Amino acid sequence: MRLTDLLQLTADLNQQTKLFFRIDNQAYPLAQLKITSSAGLLYPGKLPMTKAKVIYLVKNLHGLSIPLYVLLNEQKFTLYGVQIVPEKNAIYLQ
Repeated sequence: MRLTDLLQLTADLNQQTKLFFRIDNQAYPLAQLKITSSAGLLYPGKLPMTKAKVIYLVKNLHGLSIPLYVLLNEQKFTLYGVQIVPEKNAIYLQ
């Protein structure tokens, strides 16, 4: 999944929607986004960041077509999709 895909898929969601990474039926709050020249790296933490924070972090970025990855326990995971759960105000990246 590319950063532009995430932004387009979540465009009509509440700005306070929180981001999580789901793998093996466990959800990890995504707390940090680091942008490199070739990728966006998401890191889990204690509190999930909101859609508004992601938009703030990338608002002046010029190459939004970079791929997104999650780094969890020193492993790099490629993202392939999202599950939006409006009643939990959550986005689960998978």
